[in-house]
Amino acid sequence: MRLFLPLAVSLTLIGCATTKTDIRNEARISQYDPATMARVRLITEHTISGGYVSGQTCATFFNSLLTKKPEEAGWQAAHVNSSGLYPFRATDTQNSVIGMPASEASKAINNSSKVFDEHVVPAGKPLIAQIYMGGSQMSCVPAPVTLIPDPGKDYEMEFQIIKFSTFKAGCVLAVRELSAQANATVEKPLSPQICANTLFGWQTLNATPSP
Repeated sequence: MRLFLPLAVSLTLIGCATTKTDIRNEARISQYDPATMARVRLITEHTISGGYVSGQTCATFFNSLLTKKPEEAGWQAAHVNSSGLYPFRATDTQNSVIGMPASEASKAINNSSKVFDEHVVPAGKPLIAQIYMGGSQMSCVPAPVTLIPDPGKDYEMEFQIIKFSTFKAGCVLAVRELSAQANATVEKPLSPQICANTLFGWQTLNATPSP
């Protein structure tokens, strides 16, 4: 996990299409109670990683990193890779699923180098999530987002490059609420608050609209 400062990017992403396999995560499925829990799908790939922590505010979690490693403070990885080298690891072509409704992004996963993992998180408690890009040729780290999931609701989060002009770009963590209606999935874009490192320490702030 890295410290979170947005960076400009200017290079083009290059990915390849691969066939993905959905692997049911029975342990997570058994944890899910729609009365008290929510589900979150985090979309990642080889150079795009991240994770989440539940039950802590921005100030509480990031201040704890002064004395703890992220994992010691409760950070959960979005996707855990098996041993080996990319793209030959089993997890490079596996999605960990727990029954969330399909979305446009998840249905298009075979046309990209991306994978996704679905997680169970407590409802009614703050959730902090981050997905960022880090590579030898290109990197971009959007601000972490924070929201309070509702019981029984499904959420999807995906790293996205935003082009501001011909020579300037940035990145955001897109958040969508998913709901299954009839034979379709309704996707509602959300604008959650962000965690920001200010002059007064870590705070929860409203996101600034993109230019």
